[in-house]
Amino acid sequence: MSEDNITSTENRKKLKTHHFLLIVIFISVVVIVFSLPKTKNANITDTSSQSFDTTQTLNIQIYIEADNTLKKMTQDFAQKLLPIDSIINYTKRKKMSPAFAYFNEIKYLTSPIDTNWYNIGKSYYFSSGMTKNQQEDNALLASAVRCFNRAIVLNPKNTNAKIMLASCYVQSTSPMQGVAMLKEIEKTDSNNTLLQFQMAEFALRSNQLDKAIARYKKIIRIDSTKSDAYAYLSEIYLQKKDTLQSIQYLRKFADFISEPSLKENINEYINQLTKKNN
Repeated sequence: MSEDNITSTENRKKLKTHHFLLIVIFISVVVIVFSLPKTKNANITDTSSQSFDTTQTLNIQIYIEADNTLKKMTQDFAQKLLPIDSIINYTKRKKMSPAFAYFNEIKYLTSPIDTNWYNIGKSYYFSSGMTKNQQEDNALLASAVRCFNRAIVLNPKNTNAKIMLASCYVQSTSPMQGVAMLKEIEKTDSNNTLLQFQMAEFALRSNQLDKAIARYKKIIRIDSTKSDAYAYLSEIYLQKKDTLQSIQYLRKFADFISEPSLKENINEYINQLTKKNN
């Protein structure tokens, strides 16, 4: 699985209702693929200094002191007794997403490859909002901005990095700046599914359900294999108390599931909704 793949459970800003949480449990092995082809340059200016202190870094000691194995591994790494990949693999296996991003940034500190920085930025971005410490959360988002900016400097045509940079601004004290950046990209690259996913997410967070529906439906028109779009449409229609539509999209989502027990659980949930609707 490439680092450009992210799990649904990583995205803490999406729907948080009971029904969708059930779906997320059922599809924990399903990933959202963001490895999109390069697209047109939207000519977005680097404005990181306006909202973010990109010199901020994660206080990694929080994670090191909380895990004896990680503590020992970092000591061995400092003494050149252990490769950094061992630490990266450990933090990934233990689902320490912030630490995973931190050690990846160390590994690729001098990398001239924009996609490396894009992927690290995404790791930071999807870790933010999951901590209980606001200072830590701010550092994660600032680190994401730092990495996305680096990716754009290395490759000004990396539109996905620009989309994620704009998404960081939406989470900041300058949300309209981020929205404006996304809309600028949409003028030249409206069929970018990452863009549509992010715009749908922000529509949901502002409770603009109809706008979110339009975005997710557009994603499906662009790429019918984007399974998460069906799951979110199912949940939105359930919120709108349109159970029939919700069931229809959930059935389409179930078609993407190959793991027998997960598929069985989803079908059982569909049956429950069907009975309730009748």
